[in-house]
Amino acid sequence: MIQKINPQKAFFIKLGSGGEWENECLTDGVIRIGFHEFKHEDMMNGRYDLVRNHYENIGTSKPWISIYENQLRNFYESDESVLWITFSKQKLWWCFADNKFKGDGYEKKYRFTKNGWKSEDILGNELLVDNLSGELLKVQGFQSTICNVSALKYLVQKINGDTSEEIKQVKSDLQNLKKSLGKLITQLGPKDFEILVDLIFRQTGYQRTNVLGGPQKTKDIELLSPVTNERILVQVKCSTTEKQYKEYEEYFNELEFYDRFFYVFHTSEKSLSDLTPDNPKLTLWKLEELCDLTVNSGLVDWVINKVK
Repeated sequence: MIQKINPQKAFFIKLGSGGEWENECLTDGVIRIGFHEFKHEDMMNGRYDLVRNHYENIGTSKPWISIYENQLRNFYESDESVLWITFSKQKLWWCFADNKFKGDGYEKKYRFTKNGWKSEDILGNELLVDNLSGELLKVQGFQSTICNVSALKYLVQKINGDTSEEIKQVKSDLQNLKKSLGKLITQLGPKDFEILVDLIFRQTGYQRTNVLGGPQKTKDIELLSPVTNERILVQVKCSTTEKQYKEYEEYFNELEFYDRFFYVFHTSEKSLSDLTPDNPKLTLWKLEELCDLTVNSGLVDWVINKVK
C-alpha cells in the first residue's frame, strides 16, 4: 500500500487540446503544457513579463492576463508537495511533480513526475469518474489549461481511500434500517409477501405474465423482460425447509422453457443459510437480499404500511 498523501494544494491540468497529449504524458510520466507563444527557456528564467506584454498587445482583458500568467507560474514554480490531477479514459489520474523540466523552444514544455501518473487510490481501487462527485468533476469545464482544485479535502479522501464521517454515518443508518426492515418483512403474510416480491421485479422492468396468486403451487410468479425476452419463474415461500427447497430445485431442473429461476423466502432452516444452488440458472433470495432489494426499490414505506 502506498503511503497516504496530505497535499495542501492541488491543480487540475488539461493535457493538450482535446486530450492530444494524454497518452504520451500518462505513459511517460510527464506533465506537458502548450502556451506556444513563449519559449520554455524564458519561462524557466522567470520571464513572465513576456507573458503580460504579449497578452496586453493583443487586447486580452486584465483578468485573463493574470489567469494565463498564473498558469505558467504554477507549472514552473509549484513545489513538489502540490498534487496534480487530470481525467482520461473515464478515470481520475494523479501525481506529484518533480523539480525537473525539459523543453525545446516554443513547442515543448515538460515537467517530470516523481513516480508517474496513477489512476488508483492507495488501496489499489480504480478512481472511476462515475464514482466521483460533481464538485470535483466540474474542473473539467475550465476554459484554459491549469486551475486550482477547490474540492481538495474530498480529492485527498478519495485518493487515500478514506470514508468521510458523513458517509460512515449514512452507511450505519442504512444497515440499521435494513436490520429493522427484515423484522417487518418476516411479519408479512403469504399474499403480501408475494406482492412485495412481484413489486421488486416490476421495479426492474419485468412484466408479469400470470395472475397474482394463481392456483399452481409451482408457479407463483412468471415474468418476462420486454428488453431481452428473458423468461423467469419465481417461487415465493414465507418459510421453507431444505426438503421443500430440494423438491423445487429438482422441478426447476426439468424445465427448459425458462431462462432463469428464483426461489424466494424470508425464513428457513439453518441448513439453507449458506446454500448455493448447483443450477447456475437458479438464484436464491433470502431475507438479507430481500432487505437490500426492498430499500433499493423504494418499497420501505409499502412494507411499513402493510404491517403497522
